[in-house]
Amino acid sequence: MKKNPEIEPISPEIRLNVLKKASWAGIIGNLLLSALKITAGLVSSSLAVVGDGIDSLSDVVTSMVTLYAAKAGAAPPDPEHPWGHGRAETIATKTLSLVIIMAGLQLLTMTVRKITGAEISNIPGKFALLASGISIIGKSALAAYKFHAGRITESQMMHADAINMRNDILLSFVVLTGVFFTRILNLPILDIAAGFAVSIWIIISGIRVFLHTNTELMDSIDDKNVYCHVFQAAEMIQGISNPHRVRIRGLNSLYVIDMDVEVDGNLSVSEAHSLACSLEVEIRNRINKVYDIMVHIEPAGVPDHLEGYGLVPDDIRRNRSNSNK
Repeated sequence: MKKNPEIEPISPEIRLNVLKKASWAGIIGNLLLSALKITAGLVSSSLAVVGDGIDSLSDVVTSMVTLYAAKAGAAPPDPEHPWGHGRAETIATKTLSLVIIMAGLQLLTMTVRKITGAEISNIPGKFALLASGISIIGKSALAAYKFHAGRITESQMMHADAINMRNDILLSFVVLTGVFFTRILNLPILDIAAGFAVSIWIIISGIRVFLHTNTELMDSIDDKNVYCHVFQAAEMIQGISNPHRVRIRGLNSLYVIDMDVEVDGNLSVSEAHSLACSLEVEIRNRINKVYDIMVHIEPAGVPDHLEGYGLVPDDIRRNRSNSNK
C-alpha cells in the first residue's frame, strides 16, 4: 500500500481511534465466528470446520496485535525513542505477514496430504456448512472494514490484517468448494487444484506484505515523487540554491526529510535560519504528511568532503529517464 504525499493526513487522535475500532471489531467478530464454527463443527463431527474455528481464534490474536501496536505507535517520543514509536506498526505488519504465509503453507500441506491419501475429508453436516457460509459473510464484512480503516489511516499494519481476513474467506471457501467438487461433481482433482491455487496465492500475498515492510525498515520510500516535491520547494525559495544530500525515509505513514542547501556565505545566522524556515514551510505546503524536516545550511561554493550520501535533482531525472526506456 503506497503512501500519497498529497493526501491530507488525519489527526493522530482520529487515526488511533480508527485503528482501535477496527482492531476491536476484529477481536469481537472473530470470537463470535470462532465460537459458532467450533460449536457447529463439534455438533456435525466436522474436524475441518472445527479447525476453521480454531483458525479464527488466531485472528483474535492478530487483532490484539494490531490494537497493541496502534497504541504503542501513537505514544509520544521519549528519551529512549526520540523518533517516536511509529515503527511498532511496521514490526506488527512484519509479524502479520508471517501469519499470512503460515496460513498459505498450512493449506498447501493439507492439499498435499489429500494427494497422498493422508488427509481424509469428511462431509460436513448442514449446520457446519451453514456456519461456514455465515463465516464467509462475517469475514467479508471484517475484511472490508479493515481495508477501509487501513486506507484512510494509510496503515500498512491494518492493510495486512485485512489481507489476513480476506485469506480466511478463501480458506473457508476452499472447504465449501471441496465438498461441492468431491461429493457432488465427483471431481476431487478440482478440489486439489483449488487448494493448490489458493495456497500459492496466499503465500505470495504474505511475501509481498513482508517485502513491502522492508522499504520502511531500510529507511527508504516507495514514492520517489516525494523527492521531486522537495526539490521544487527549494527552487521556490529565493536565496537558496543547490539542494543536495537529500534523504527521505518513511516513519509509519509520515516522512522524515533531511537535506543540505547552499546560501550566500555573507548572510547572518539569523538570515540563513529564516531561509531554512521558509523552505520547511514550502515543503510542508507541498507534502502534507511530514513528521520532521532537517535543513542543513552551507555557504555557497564551499565543498564539504565529509558529506554522506544523498540525492540531487539529477538523480531523479536519471531515474525517470531510465524508467521510460
